[in-house]
Amino acid sequence: MHSRSETRTYVGRLEAGAQAVYVVDPAGVGRLTPPGAGFGWGVDAVGNAMELARTLLADATGREPGSEASERFVAQILSRLPHDGFTLQRDTVGAWMRRTVSV
Repeated sequence: MHSRSETRTYVGRLEAGAQAVYVVDPAGVGRLTPPGAGFGWGVDAVGNAMELARTLLADATGREPGSEASERFVAQILSRLPHDGFTLQRDTVGAWMRRTVSV
């Protein structure tokens, strides 16, 4: 699990027409590898957005999210991100989870 003082940012961007997601923290930059067909965000990326939601929520909270939490994260956050790129702070993702999902 990551320390609370560690800065961690998720960066999504287009690379050769495909969406890619990176993690930026004090240790450097690493690319997140999707478990399925790929990651996606924005209004047209429903299936791939679920993969991204699960990955970001798990990384930010240190535990696997349920499917309901992932679906809500897609609807409330990922579907509203611009297709060409985004940045999200880990603390923002964790705060969303604490506010939105009963534990």
